[in-house]
This record gives sequence, structure tokens and C-alpha cells, in this order.
Amino acid sequence: MSARRLNIGIRTRAERSKALREAIKRVARGNRLPQDAGLYFESVAELRQILTEKRLELLLAITRHRPASVRELAGLLRRDYKNVSTDITLFERLGLVRLEAKRGKGRAQAPTVPYDEIQVTIALRPPRVVRAA
Repeated sequence: MSARRLNIGIRTRAERSKALREAIKRVARGNRLPQDAGLYFESVAELRQILTEKRLELLLAITRHRPASVRELAGLLRRDYKNVSTDITLFERLGLVRLEAKRGKGRAQAPTVPYDEIQVTIALRPPRVVRAA
């Protein structure tokens, strides 16, 4: 089984639009093979604002300790529950975390990370434009 990878990087709005158009064309041609998931930001500053050290610690704690609830995760990290809950909500919106309902009393939801690895890439040169001859 291959590792589930999330690619994170920097893309301008135009680059994201181009990638979307290419994906639509690929599907229209019948190529429905799954592609690696991607999460792209417009700047390094935006990426760093989202992927802070504390939030990366949160992802690692989820994968290493597999907490049964957000409250348990907050205890493991020795962080305020409200702040951890806010981070989990953000990561859930971005697709970095999933909340899975557990059976039993209460409404505890176990946070999980649907990836085995995250790869962050920052291109130093703009993508080359291929022109028809």
C-alpha cells in the first residue's frame, strides 16, 4: 500500500486556475486516476500563518497518540481546549484532519489525519511555459 501524501506549496491564483483547468481536461479525456491531494497558499507568509509550530505538533500528536477526542488531544498537548478545538476546526476545513464520531455516551469525536506524510514544496522559479512550435 502506498503512502497517502498531501502536497503543500505556493501557487498564484493564475497557477491554481491553470491546474484546475488541466484537471478538468484530464477527467474529460477519461483519466480518472487519483492524484496526490494538494493544498496551496498564495505566499509563504500565508502558509506559515496556517502551519504554525503548535499546529504541526497537533498533527503529530494525533497520528502518534490517536486520541479518542479533541479534549483528550488538548490534554496530551497541555493546551487550552478552546484553542485546540479552533485549530481542529481550521484543519478540518482545509482537509488536514477528519473528525470521526465514536459510539457511546456524549458526542466525542476522534480527530484523525488522513495522510501518512505531508510534503511542502516551494518552487524557486516560476513554472516553465511550454509553447507549441
